[in-house]
Amino acid sequence: MPARVRLVARACACAAVLALAGARAGAADRIYVVVQASNPVQSLSLRDVVALYTGRTSAFPNARRAVPLDFPHDSAQRQAFYWTLTHQDLAQINSYWSRLFFSGQLQPPREVADEAEMRAAVRHDPSALGYLMHDPADPALRVVLSVPVAVEPK
Repeated sequence: MPARVRLVARACACAAVLALAGARAGAADRIYVVVQASNPVQSLSLRDVVALYTGRTSAFPNARRAVPLDFPHDSAQRQAFYWTLTHQDLAQINSYWSRLFFSGQLQPPREVADEAEMRAAVRHDPSALGYLMHDPADPALRVVLSVPVAVEPK
């Protein structure tokens, strides 16, 4: 095979790999924290969301009750969410909640099975707080925080 053809073939292969990597990275490159559109909360800080999801507070900044919703213990969404917000992996987060639960101090956030159930639960409850890995593009939901997903070191 001539050198020029090999060079073009390598360039095409590299472009294909980069395109696939970009498509994969773009699939869930942000976390969208959402509330029902009727909720008066317009935005939350990262600190607010961490406080709500770790049980340090049970109310939105406007003092209204907040009901955080979470994905299952071993889900990729949960891993990405907690790593991005706290830089703790699932084992650490699950251990944290187990200690609080078994000591009788707090209940962990209610779990939902998938993004469809998360959207439905937030749409149904004005006090609910959820997170999604894809832009909700739903007029019944309001994004109150959007953050890039942090990549966990291997």
